[in-house]
Amino acid sequence: MADGKKKWVIISVVAALVVVGIGVGSYLGQTKKGIGIQGAAGLSTLKNAGFDPAKSGKKVYTIKTDTKVNCSSTPWVIAEKKGFFAEEGINVEYTGELTTAQVLPSILNGTNNVSSTHVNNIATYIAGGAKIKGVTIGGVEPKPDVDEKYHHMKFYVSPKAGVSSLDELIKKKKGEKITINGTVPSCTTFIATNAFDHLGFKRDQIKFVAFESDTAALQANQQGNIDIVGVHPPFYKLAKDSGLIEIFDTADTGLGEAAGTTFYYFTEQFIKDNPEAIQGFVNAIKKAQDWIVNPAHEEEAIKLTGDYIGQPVNAVHYYYTGKGFQDKLIQPWIDDLVVSGSLKKDQLHVNDLITTQFDPS
Repeated sequence: MADGKKKWVIISVVAALVVVGIGVGSYLGQTKKGIGIQGAAGLSTLKNAGFDPAKSGKKVYTIKTDTKVNCSSTPWVIAEKKGFFAEEGINVEYTGELTTAQVLPSILNGTNNVSSTHVNNIATYIAGGAKIKGVTIGGVEPKPDVDEKYHHMKFYVSPKAGVSSLDELIKKKKGEKITINGTVPSCTTFIATNAFDHLGFKRDQIKFVAFESDTAALQANQQGNIDIVGVHPPFYKLAKDSGLIEIFDTADTGLGEAAGTTFYYFTEQFIKDNPEAIQGFVNAIKKAQDWIVNPAHEEEAIKLTGDYIGQPVNAVHYYYTGKGFQDKLIQPWIDDLVVSGSLKKDQLHVNDLITTQFDPS
């Protein structure tokens, strides 16, 4: 089978497993706005003229990724603004803003080289035939002694719902489905179902409704179109300022740090062909994550993120600063896919999703 046909087969399988159709436009991995999109604050403000990979004394590698004008942008912003990419000889080329469904195809066809996503997405992609691997851990849920504004997600109801807790909402619905924003699989659906489990409610009471962004879901909740809205840290302030009522969050899953686990991933072919580039990328992104979680940098990380995504922000995501891949941060996501029927038992294991070549324990 020709390489092009192989890619189309992989994408078709993944699309069937994940969300609705990835058409020709999403296969190309670019929106109609195209390469060089400026984003909220403008890409000219993301690159810092004071940092030049050519001055690092290392071989310069260009790594392409989509423009991340969303809650995942903080490590990229910090790695640029603080010169961590440049120190490692890494020149990141931001190719344009994509919808969620377009990101994986853009990696598979080479329009982009790297992105980040949650474990259940990686597992589903690999089960569908995508030849990709996680190279290091990105986000995690913070430990209990960290301010709750860094929890990976919070879930809210509108005051119009007339309830102040999940228990009250379930009783009020009297057996009707409870609508929550989310696409299966995603962090939103993983966290919501596990919170329902942990709090003693049935996950089959939930009906997920897909939205492209947290802000779109917030608006739908305010308009009464969904019962519960789950959002990420950059949008907690917006939810609070809108008068929404928090009814549960990632701490209510009982999963600890695993409730927020993400991977940075590349294709297996890119990993094979560019090990030095990936090592430099991993070194830089880990430096950025260490910088972000340092309490001394809290306000600056928040400000730089808000400036870039063009939204009021009072917190950013929390990031992993350990070494390697801890099974306890990964296995619950695989187990949940088995519970939901998306994977068969023992179909995939942790080692099927990652390579420890660049971030050993």
